[in-house]
Amino acid sequence: MEPTALSLTEEDLTEVKKDALENLRVYLCEKIIAERHFDHLRAKKILSREDTEEISCRTSSRKRAGKLLDYLQENPKGLDTLVESIRREKTQNFLIQKITDEVLKLRNIKLEHLKDGATNNLSRSNSDESYFSEKRRASTMYHPEGESSTAPFFSTNSSLNLPVLEVGKTENPTFSSTTLPRPGDPGAPPLPPDLQLEEETGNSSEMFLPLRSRALSRQ
Repeated sequence: MEPTALSLTEEDLTEVKKDALENLRVYLCEKIIAERHFDHLRAKKILSREDTEEISCRTSSRKRAGKLLDYLQENPKGLDTLVESIRREKTQNFLIQKITDEVLKLRNIKLEHLKDGATNNLSRSNSDESYFSEKRRASTMYHPEGESSTAPFFSTNSSLNLPVLEVGKTENPTFSSTTLPRPGDPGAPPLPPDLQLEEETGNSSEMFLPLRSRALSRQ
């Protein structure tokens, strides 16, 4: 982006000229003869008749020049009109150079301040833009466009193939066809101690039955 050329507004220029008159006040009060400029300043509507009478009431040339500068500072065109009057008189042209140099110096200072302010605003704007751009990039990295951050938790396409039960059926399809082993079969859980004792006793009696049968047959 090319930098925009800066320029002073009318208000800025008026302030610069007012400051120039203030900075040169001591010097101008010593050099300017106020009465020489009355006619031109009145013709340009910078001073009125009452103004010139007020200036003339001052007891010294220095005080009259000071009062003249007060009136010139109140008018946006006061300094320009004074320079015109000095040029017409052709006796104090060195004052024109002095005034011009001061105005240009203050004008450049004002432009530098505006330039610094514009640079700071541009840097702040670029910084803000970079910040939000980085923020958008990070957001896109974790949440691609069109995909919610909670999609993995609420996805309708589950990768788990779980058995589906029909309404009204309580049997588990995985174990419904499987027959549990009976007591004594391999894989069957052990019997309680009481049942184990009974089973052993029953087995012992069966073992002696054949012996008794043989004894009876011998008799």
